[in-house]
Amino acid sequence: MPHAHSVPDPDSRTDLYHGLFLWHAGGDGRPHVSRHEASPASIPCPTTGRALRVATIDADAAAICPACSVRGHGGFVSFVGDLRMAYACPQCRELVWLAGL
Repeated sequence: MPHAHSVPDPDSRTDLYHGLFLWHAGGDGRPHVSRHEASPASIPCPTTGRALRVATIDADAAAICPACSVRGHGGFVSFVGDLRMAYACPQCRELVWLAGL
């Protein structure tokens, strides 16, 4: 019996950014991210692996990526009890962690 498989949208990715954001190719050729409506309440710390509870998510934010220096429309996420933030770079296709003050 055949199984129904959903065909992934080639212009949108859900497997990036620990499920917090969706990556889109963009009609103008420039990628951007939007908030994933089914985003998790926490993601793993990149250094310790412990769960970091998400405090705020800001998607489609105009910014310059601190890793690749490309201007784009990415997203920021902050965490409860942690001074770091992460930037979801649409060009790098990963979370870029920013040091807390």
